[in-house]
Amino acid sequence: MTPAAAPLEAHLEDLLSEDVASVRVRERSMFDQILAKVNGRIVLFGAGSLGRSALRCLERDGIRPLAFCDNNKAIWDTEIEGIPVVSPVNAAVCFGGNAAFFVTIWIPGHRYVETHDRLTAAGCKYVYPAAPLRWKYAEELLPFFLQDLPHKVYEDAAAVRAAFQLWSDERSCAEYLAQVRYRALGDFYGLSAPDSEPSYFLESLFELKTGEVFVDCGAYDGDTVREVLHRIGDGFSRIVALEPDPKSFQCLERHIASLPAEVASRISVQPYAISSIPGRVRFNSNGGVTAAISETGDVWVDTRPLDEMLQGIEPSFIKMDIEGAEVDALESGRQTIGRHRPILAICVYHRQSDLWRIPLLIHSINPGYRYYLRMHDPEGWQTVCYALPPDRLRRGIA
Repeated sequence: MTPAAAPLEAHLEDLLSEDVASVRVRERSMFDQILAKVNGRIVLFGAGSLGRSALRCLERDGIRPLAFCDNNKAIWDTEIEGIPVVSPVNAAVCFGGNAAFFVTIWIPGHRYVETHDRLTAAGCKYVYPAAPLRWKYAEELLPFFLQDLPHKVYEDAAAVRAAFQLWSDERSCAEYLAQVRYRALGDFYGLSAPDSEPSYFLESLFELKTGEVFVDCGAYDGDTVREVLHRIGDGFSRIVALEPDPKSFQCLERHIASLPAEVASRISVQPYAISSIPGRVRFNSNGGVTAAISETGDVWVDTRPLDEMLQGIEPSFIKMDIEGAEVDALESGRQTIGRHRPILAICVYHRQSDLWRIPLLIHSINPGYRYYLRMHDPEGWQTVCYALPPDRLRRGIA
């Protein structure tokens, strides 16, 4: 931890000083307190999957929202399960003074802060994030990526504190504090604007080098491989691209096949999910970025430990974006990471605790890293822990 981050550490200690019992009361009661304030009058801003799931939960308790409002003009003046859908302007005019607006939007790129400020400027007095709704109906609405019940943060307070000590610059410490606060309080206002640099490749901290051996866990359709080729052309030594989703794997294979033969010959494409236990697991195959291991998955995929997959290979850079399987995948690569200390760019937003568990795990495997945290999309999405060997840092970086 940088000495300049000491005030941030004090803020973290203050945040974590709330006892777990009171946090449990807070998460159970906040929605009901809001409901009492507005005499049960609710508007759901966002008529997508979260809004509809919230509607089902509310109606089960006999709570019927006044309306949906949505930014999509195509559904204005329609109904969803008997609930009218209106424009944000009309919703503000009709209900802004005496109804609670819960923002039930979770699409990438959305910023709650902007929606909140727009609604309040239009005259809405009571605007809230979806967090109190999620906490009230946790059995149906949680966990959801980085969002989970706040008391779990406080139960893990020792690890939360320990991970804070690992961050190597004040910016990372500030981002970490804001993200812990978001998980604990549902507070969006501390979150920074997304980093302007692309995910996984922070030129402000390090650069790709000639002869890079790049391992892409969660290669999707080859988007990250394309970025590597864009940055260093054919100057890489080897790329290992792992993608278990059959639909995405086909796209990945087609992309590699379209490359010049000499380049493609140095790219190995493998249809495996990384796991500490070799075998087969169910997988939700949708051809999208949310494809993941799931007990209700529609296909079976093979799993392999990372150490096994990389026998005879000395990786210089490992990226992981594997929908919540990152901890298990890192465990499966202990020998490789311990021996070769590659750059690690690991997503930490798929589970609430990944934010602290992943850097602590990496540190337990190989303590020789410097740690940086960057968010590349609003509201905590695409948050990446960068574990960098000191000799790969740009000159002048502490």
